[in-house]
Amino acid sequence: MDGFKVTYTVECARAVEELSPARRALLERGLAVLARDPYHKATAPIGTHEDNRKAQVAPGVLIEYVVAHAVMVVVVLTVFDEDLYLLADDEFGSGGDA
Repeated sequence: MDGFKVTYTVECARAVEELSPARRALLERGLAVLARDPYHKATAPIGTHEDNRKAQVAPGVLIEYVVAHAVMVVVVLTVFDEDLYLLADDEFGSGGDA
């Protein structure tokens, strides 16, 4: 077997269509790696069921997915826009007061 088949819910498929070509390419590359091992050490279970999982598959792209038989169904796609952070890069610092 070459890996798990990856599919999306209708809502996730729409969200993927709205991604920029560069961001979509990153997502697809990350999913290709994940499809070979959906229980990869960089993933984590959601709740108590091992087949409900989440993973950051690319910079700023978080998915939640379900593994069933030989299929991975992406049920949530969250894309973080780096231009929308509350704090500017120079404000991240150590978090302590001087």
